[in-house]
Amino acid sequence: MRGAARPPRPTKEHAKSMDADRRTRTALGRRYQVESRLGSGGSGEVFRATDLRVGRSVALKVFTLDDATPADVRRYAQEARVLAGLSHPGLVALLDVGADVDRERGPVAFLAMELIEGTTLRELIARGPVSAQDTAAIGHQIAVALDHAHTAGVVHRDIKPSNVLVTPPDRNPVVSGRGGPTVVLADFGIATSGAARGTGRAPAGSSGTAGYHSPEQALGADVGPASDVYSLGLVLLECRTGTRAYPGAPLASSLARLLEPVTVPTSLGRGWSRLLGAMTAMEPEERPPLAEVAERLDTLRGQD
Repeated sequence: MRGAARPPRPTKEHAKSMDADRRTRTALGRRYQVESRLGSGGSGEVFRATDLRVGRSVALKVFTLDDATPADVRRYAQEARVLAGLSHPGLVALLDVGADVDRERGPVAFLAMELIEGTTLRELIARGPVSAQDTAAIGHQIAVALDHAHTAGVVHRDIKPSNVLVTPPDRNPVVSGRGGPTVVLADFGIATSGAARGTGRAPAGSSGTAGYHSPEQALGADVGPASDVYSLGLVLLECRTGTRAYPGAPLASSLARLLEPVTVPTSLGRGWSRLLGAMTAMEPEERPPLAEVAERLDTLRGQD
């Protein structure tokens, strides 16, 4: 009795096609192949992933929806809207948004963003105080990027070293051509739109990182652009000194700035003392606008 004929072996091209089809079926949105966890930001986890359509690496921020409240869903949508409305070399770029059912997490929403290769300002500061010139370069770039966001009606509300990404110099040749680190501001997970006009209010339980709160954030009051100016002042002070102005547990850290104004060492020089003192003034209206901050940092950058 003659046996059944064996099916022909798949060609190399067919095998590759089958493998690509398997990868697509397991990829989020049939497009993003998750590779490794990078960390967490806002209310989601961030992964390194490959965009199978164009073959590039992306940062994929994934939000689990199973236990999400309506407020959570609104925050996810808000972050997507905020990023979609911003386009600046100093801000991380949004590439795509979508939703899917993940085998491990169940229903998820995701944001595909530009992947910034490099390190964070937090890791840079951990090596020791940052030079005056490099701090001025970093601060100038953040101030210009934040000014762009504020002009679009967006307040970040979570300016801190771990949300500042130190990037390869060739990402922004105009900036890197002047020397010093090139940086990009990330994580708009709790940003507010409309807040630049004084209408934004921090949602309960999502008001940024206590160590970098402005006094108005610590009080749970309305926040505007001046709140980001204060937080940036704390970040730049930490760059210069290598130490956090208000360390400790969240509650103690938030209360400390209400009882004790920021101390800027005179050893930093008159220009730095005056600028950082103004940026961290207790009253929002006493802080300089970001355009002025950027200009003064550019001047400090050119000094020895």
